[in-house]
Amino acid sequence: MMLLLSAAFAFDPVLEELDDGAVDWTNLRLVVHATGGGVTGAMDNLEAAEGDAREKLEPSFQRLARAVRVDHSRLAGSLLDAGDAVADRLDSNLSLWEVFEARYLASGLVELDAALNLQSWLRPALVTFAHTPERPGAPGGASGLVVDARGLKLDCALAPEFFDAAGAHLFGIGDMTAYAASLHGPVVYVRDPADPTGAKRAGDTPLFVRPDSVRDGTDLVFGAGSAAEILAAEAGSDFLLHVKVVVVVGP
Repeated sequence: MMLLLSAAFAFDPVLEELDDGAVDWTNLRLVVHATGGGVTGAMDNLEAAEGDAREKLEPSFQRLARAVRVDHSRLAGSLLDAGDAVADRLDSNLSLWEVFEARYLASGLVELDAALNLQSWLRPALVTFAHTPERPGAPGGASGLVVDARGLKLDCALAPEFFDAAGAHLFGIGDMTAYAASLHGPVVYVRDPADPTGAKRAGDTPLFVRPDSVRDGTDLVFGAGSAAEILAAEAGSDFLLHVKVVVVVGP
């Protein structure tokens, strides 16, 4: 059993470090850390220390969530500042964070780790960006797309775009159905193609391609051969429509 557990957690997620937290681009969540308490002699003050830490989490999520990169030109803060009904729902959804680990220290300090699921939080915006109608998928074909972007200087974003070398659009959140966008982010980022999170997303028979370069920090550009492979595979399947896309990043 221990060997199985070790194997399941052998892959490190792709993290973008922030003050007091990080964006976990593999599991699509914002993770925030907070510490409370510190009263001398304080084992009997742990409840108050935990309350102190929880009070620090809310403003930290409010601040750090604004820095989540949506695409090459927008951070989540711009969606929160839009002043529309979607912005109101995003602001309300910021309270959906949950504590997933607590550490009670002999010093009286309590350390809390909490996470906000980015899909749950940003769902009201994502479904407005996705506008491709549902269509029947062809039988067989590629089950998903694995993009090996290792070695490229890529900034992770929730909704990157893919282009061919001539600048023609290949894939983006607009190619998803609204239903798919309500369930999944457009891509997940992993460090290894064998990461179970990526393998589950891409399916058993994915197409593997490698981009030539990065555009605008977050978007990927493919040469003629890879672009043709993507288009041909999509014509025989529905993996882009249903966002079965994985991007592998790292040195």
